[in-house]
Amino acid sequence: MACDVGLQLGMHRILIALCLYGCAASPGIAGDAPPAALPNFSLPLISASPETINRAMLGGKVAYIDFWASWCVPCRTSFPWLDAMFRKYRERGFLVVGVNKDQEPAEVERFLKRYPVSFALTTDPHDTLAGDLRVTAMPTAFLIDRHGLVRSVHRGFRSEDTAKLEMEILSLLEQP
Repeated sequence: MACDVGLQLGMHRILIALCLYGCAASPGIAGDAPPAALPNFSLPLISASPETINRAMLGGKVAYIDFWASWCVPCRTSFPWLDAMFRKYRERGFLVVGVNKDQEPAEVERFLKRYPVSFALTTDPHDTLAGDLRVTAMPTAFLIDRHGLVRSVHRGFRSEDTAKLEMEILSLLEQP
């Protein structure tokens, strides 16, 4: 009997882990829902000037808002790619904003030493923006058009999806 209970608990844990992995690893793109406006926000930047970033600062630009954490394995792959995309397209009006979800600043510093980036990094200490956007997985990214509308949502990050993501970015950069 005790063995059966242990086996059931073990299977239960495996199922939960698979569900969590599937949620975090599967890229989710907003389906046929109409674009929603990015909510107003103001978040503190990590070691940059100005000291905060807000929705108004994104006006007229295509933005990729990426929620990440130091413990997020796919973030280790996404950061170099995001930085390359930012460097490649920033002159055309492309911004990347990394929103960190770590609780310990030391963890953020360690991650950024291994994966340095040139795009804006911020924190969402009260989960205000994360809550408004219903962020449930790391990484989760929102591709925003020049009018402040969320055009797609990506949950997780897989290298094999980068060509498709770049095409989405280019498509929005070509729009007025």
